[in-house]
Amino acid sequence: MQPAYIEISQVFSQDQRYTVPLFQRPYVWNREDQWAPLWDDVLGVLNRLRARHDDGIVASHFLGTIVLEQKPTPTGSLPKREVIDGQQRLTTLQILLKAVEHAIDISLEACSEDDRRSIELAKRQIAKLTANDAIDEEVYKVWPTNEDRAPFIAVMNSHASSQPCASNGRMAEAYRYFFDAATDFINTGEPAESARVLSEAVRNYMRLIVLDLDRGDEPQAIFETLNAHGTPLLPADLIKNWLLWEASRQKLDAAALYENYWRLFDRDHSYWRAKVGTGHAARARVDTFLQNWLSKETGEAVSAKHLYDLFLRYAEGIHGNSNHPVVISDLMSLIHADALRFVKIDKPSGTRRFELFLERLKRLDIVVFHPLLLEVIARTEEDPQDADEFGAILESYLVRRFVCGAQTRSYGSLALSILREIRAQADRRTSDILQDVLKSLTGSDEWPSDVVFQRNWVSRQFYGYFKRDRVLMLLQALEHRYQTQNGKAEPLMHFDWSQLQIEHILPQAWEVHWPIPEGISAEERKANLQGIGNLTLVSKKLNPSLSNGPWLPLSEKQPGKRRGLHDHTMLMINRKILDDFQEWDDTSIAKRAHQLFGDAKGIWMR
Repeated sequence: MQPAYIEISQVFSQDQRYTVPLFQRPYVWNREDQWAPLWDDVLGVLNRLRARHDDGIVASHFLGTIVLEQKPTPTGSLPKREVIDGQQRLTTLQILLKAVEHAIDISLEACSEDDRRSIELAKRQIAKLTANDAIDEEVYKVWPTNEDRAPFIAVMNSHASSQPCASNGRMAEAYRYFFDAATDFINTGEPAESARVLSEAVRNYMRLIVLDLDRGDEPQAIFETLNAHGTPLLPADLIKNWLLWEASRQKLDAAALYENYWRLFDRDHSYWRAKVGTGHAARARVDTFLQNWLSKETGEAVSAKHLYDLFLRYAEGIHGNSNHPVVISDLMSLIHADALRFVKIDKPSGTRRFELFLERLKRLDIVVFHPLLLEVIARTEEDPQDADEFGAILESYLVRRFVCGAQTRSYGSLALSILREIRAQADRRTSDILQDVLKSLTGSDEWPSDVVFQRNWVSRQFYGYFKRDRVLMLLQALEHRYQTQNGKAEPLMHFDWSQLQIEHILPQAWEVHWPIPEGISAEERKANLQGIGNLTLVSKKLNPSLSNGPWLPLSEKQPGKRRGLHDHTMLMINRKILDDFQEWDDTSIAKRAHQLFGDAKGIWMR
């Protein structure tokens, strides 16, 4: 390994290319963590240059290390080095240089003839660092990985008079940030001198350590070692790196494998790299998927902290020896197929019962069944009815236990035990296996019976005790049942469920119009108020108008809750209230709770 401590001008002055291999992650640097600190470093150098006396020595700024591997090139092509580590830094420096070049160019618009020559020189000094004397893609000194090429080209091909829009991606945002910062600096002083100092600072006083690998160095091992501590690399980045390096080592077409099986993670990186989860459990969605995928493959719980190590152990254990290495194409194909299934789980759409279950599972905020669901979706692709029945059964188990206040800490191990049973009984339907397992559970894991479910349904306080979105899910499930159970009714109306809110029929501020009748205590009134029998759905616009009004006969001219529901609601859950109850009091609430249980038992059958 040959190290060199050199300024940016030496890195970019020669006509040569720095290419980013497929295994590298997409461009992820941002303003807060990287661009602003980098510009602060530039400002530090600028301040030192402005304060320099005569030919005094000015300290340079160390930007970090890049690792390069020389690659063979055909005769007539530019020399090429592959970027083993440092692609984020090199890419950002090219964007910074282009932004500085344009900021200097803009300053020409309002300068004297004497200043023009000085500013033109500063501009040319920067410009020769941003483009090779070549054609086509060889003109670019840095050549990013596939998904980043179009936005990079848009920035590097732009002109000072037609800059890339910051909304066109992260690289355009970086350009805009550096252009504005450089323009502000030039405007703080005399333009010609500011342009000269800025050009000198970024060219000659920002330095890198460049490590050129020797023939015997192992790029993959160096990449992993350099990124093992204190960097924002994801486990998914290391897994991608290993897969593509292993593909190259096996003389496979790594570019085709990337295109077919991994590109979706980089193409949709705003989705896959977004953080999911809360607190210490928050991590990139792609890592969450790979954790679930590996758990599904092994049938064991997988620690997010050790995801990469466990992946390597799994990959090495598929065949177990170097004479029969893992078939990379099969492994990447499997990951790709399950990634598409994971998206179905994460963003359910469709009208089948299984998709309805996935939507309700999201509302319950239970994610530990995802490895099991990846297996079930794969197993039932030719038998969607099996998937529908599986979803209905698992939903029944989870909803009944949620309403009954049962513990959830064993759900992770339960999901994996069901997964292992499905794999062990490959000749049986997944829904039959699931039902057998759930019915065999006892004690704290038991599937609540109708009697236990009813007791909790009619007596529990729902509002204020359970998460509001879970209560919304229950009420919406009831509405869905009412709209689908009557075969003579019009087709199911489609609602934007996000526009519906929970409404207390007997209002929470009940004192004015809803006195407590004899035989009902204040505690009973409080329990009735928050019980499922007193809750319904209304639109966000209707909710304020109903407010705390009284329940009046429809013949009354004075507006009230009953009149408001009658005139404005299209929901079946509210039409049933209007049809079944002339009065609304504590007795009505208890009666409706029992009525709703009959429907709930039909949705979530044991």
